This record gives sequence, structure tokens and C-alpha cells, in this order.
Amino acid sequence: MFRRSTTDRAGFGVLTYFYGLVTFVGLLVTLGTGFLLVRGPFFGGRLLEPTPLMVALAGFVVGIVVLAWGASRVAGVGSRI
Repeated sequence: MFRRSTTDRAGFGVLTYFYGLVTFVGLLVTLGTGFLLVRGPFFGGRLLEPTPLMVALAGFVVGIVVLAWGASRVAGVGSRI
């Protein structure tokens, strides 16, 4: 059975890059949907219709969750020692 090195606590490997990519995707989703949500009231555009507004809000929440999950995995928070 393969044992992980005890000196590599950060775990910089393929999974770290994968979680970094997940974090980046979460950041992009959060920024994109956040812009759609604030575009109307704060930038002089019109407000979205109710259905697209709820979809953008759901996308924003999903983006925050994906961003937090990926960032915590990259940082190694909650991993076993």
C-alpha cells in the first residue's frame, strides 16, 4: 500500500491543481452571477426578470459554495494529519 510522505504536508500534486481549478471556476461563477445581480440597481441597467434573477441568485450561492470548498481543499483545511 502506498504511504504518503510525511514531509509533504501541503500535498502539492495533481489534486492540488484540480482543487485550484475548482476554486477558480467557483470564483468565475461567483463574479459572473454577482455582476448580473448588481448590474441593475448599481450600474444603471434594468433589473432582471424574476426567473433569471432567481437563477442568478442560485448560481451565486453555488459559486460561493464551490469557491469555499475548493479553497479549503487547496489550503488543506480539515484534512487528516
